[in-house]
Amino acid sequence: MPVSTDLTRYIPPFFKKLFPQAGPCHVRKLPLDIWVDKIMIYLTIEDVICLRRVSKTLFLITHEPIIWKRFLVRLSIPIPPLRPSLRWSLDLNNFQIEQMVAKAICADDNWRRLSPKLAHTTAQFAYYEIVEMKLLPGGQYMVASVKDTASRVFHICIFCLDHPESNFPPLAKLPLPSKAINIEARFLTHHGRQGIMVMYSLRAPEDGKLRGYNLNELSARAEVDPPFPLRHDCICTFVDMEALELLSDPSVSLNSPEFRARAASLPKPFQLVIHFVSNAPIEHPSLFEADGHPFAAVVQKPNEVVIMDLTTSQLSSIKFARIADYNAAEHKIRAMRVLPKQNQVLVIRTLRLRKLCEDQDQHSVELHTLPELGQLGAVSGQPDQYFIIENRNASSIHISDIYEPLRGHDQPFLYDPDARPPPLSIYVCGEGLEGMENINIPPDQYYDGHRMRWYYPLDHWHEQQTVRDKQYHVRVLPGVHRALVYKVPVDDRTDHPKIKELGRYYNPGYTLSDYPHPAEPDPEEEEGSSVVRQRYRRPADEYLPFKFSSTAFEYIAQHGVSAMTWDESTGRVCVATQKNMKFLIMDVRMVVSPDDRFAQWRRVQGLMNSEAC
Repeated sequence: MPVSTDLTRYIPPFFKKLFPQAGPCHVRKLPLDIWVDKIMIYLTIEDVICLRRVSKTLFLITHEPIIWKRFLVRLSIPIPPLRPSLRWSLDLNNFQIEQMVAKAICADDNWRRLSPKLAHTTAQFAYYEIVEMKLLPGGQYMVASVKDTASRVFHICIFCLDHPESNFPPLAKLPLPSKAINIEARFLTHHGRQGIMVMYSLRAPEDGKLRGYNLNELSARAEVDPPFPLRHDCICTFVDMEALELLSDPSVSLNSPEFRARAASLPKPFQLVIHFVSNAPIEHPSLFEADGHPFAAVVQKPNEVVIMDLTTSQLSSIKFARIADYNAAEHKIRAMRVLPKQNQVLVIRTLRLRKLCEDQDQHSVELHTLPELGQLGAVSGQPDQYFIIENRNASSIHISDIYEPLRGHDQPFLYDPDARPPPLSIYVCGEGLEGMENINIPPDQYYDGHRMRWYYPLDHWHEQQTVRDKQYHVRVLPGVHRALVYKVPVDDRTDHPKIKELGRYYNPGYTLSDYPHPAEPDPEEEEGSSVVRQRYRRPADEYLPFKFSSTAFEYIAQHGVSAMTWDESTGRVCVATQKNMKFLIMDVRMVVSPDDRFAQWRRVQGLMNSEAC
């Protein structure tokens, strides 16, 4: 659909009188469509920003969304995914595309520089205490498990973090009978509707009798033996993006009659998709898409993976037999990632050799073929492939995500589906002062009879780097291309660890072709095709701590963290502390709300236009 570039409606008559077409400056004689379609396409982002400072007329022209849409398509760095509901062809009067470009460049620069910073921190009122939270790609929406101060009221809430009104209340709220744990959220399409799929777990006595115990005080992270048998509920709900867009519209005030009318006209936001019950603990939730359909997967302790088709509600499960060479050792799944494009699941199991009087455990990284849809209790024999990580006692193990953003109906292809995917990264966080070890699984290609396809074999895995600290225990929050590393006291095993250092981790295994934004000029790149003039070089150090411009991090170090999440495409980090109804939003740079920034200018423009009539 062609996009109009007529900007005459933006130029007030007042400025037309100041800069008549017959003036001595020949540049001002150019039609506006020449500026947008013929000149701007040869400028870098730095040039456009400089041009913005020349005059208010050019200030308005350089804010035209079509300019920034072109920049976004040409960017070669990890960019914030477009939310699926964004109408690329129709949303012409907003500044979200420009903000996406700015956030992506700031986050990438911050990851490259020798002194990375989280320069802007704000406190958001949550109305409840946050137990767990998950930031959606793009950093605009956040899903959180919350409770009241007395631990008697529990909800799942969805927040909009970029609304211009401060302390904007949750967009949607789902009451729960108990504390929700193992939160997972993702943009997915369900029955043709685009929205957010939310996955969580609940715990309750198997026979319904509490016997004087408060299960909501039990940790979801530590190995805790319950006082009586428990029932574990795994629930998936779907929230339509159209409703969230209406409620988070920045042009509608929270206290306006229009907002109340919109909220009253909408149905209940959370739609139950599937409810799965187990008598075994449920861990490592995962949401993914396969062949255009949404799926969910969880681990049932100790050695079973359950896969749920969220369209047909069919369940499949696979149980893993012990590795033949380690048959005497107890096996336990520590991490899992479904690889739908190769019809396999990547599983990491700990071989508990310390129970056999060995000094250290070992960990088996395995690939297993997925069971047929609807097949329950399938027993997998020996894995299709596996390798052993030796001599490492792990407190936690993580696998990087393989997130592929959804694409709206009229959105351009911002990601090449045939391009080389990033390597899978395995992060083994050792106990005590052993540090965090990074292991890479690079992708490879095969021909399926019709086309070349990418997959992840276990033939060429290699250890990359180990981040150690002489004083603190190292933990990680992985992404797709990047990872967030933080350090806590060695003896702090609580649910609210006191973070002593927070920083970025760069995978040294990235080659120029893997790293999506090489700093050195590419000789094969067409001259003038880059949208930015200057870039920082590729990071030299794998780990560097962030610098903070506020005292917020000191508060975190003193009081401990109850939940933390981040979005790698924007660099945004959200942190919640215990017994606090606020959470911190830490950004690379301050992003001014476009409504606040342009409100006064629009009022003046309207007055001048009305006077000219």
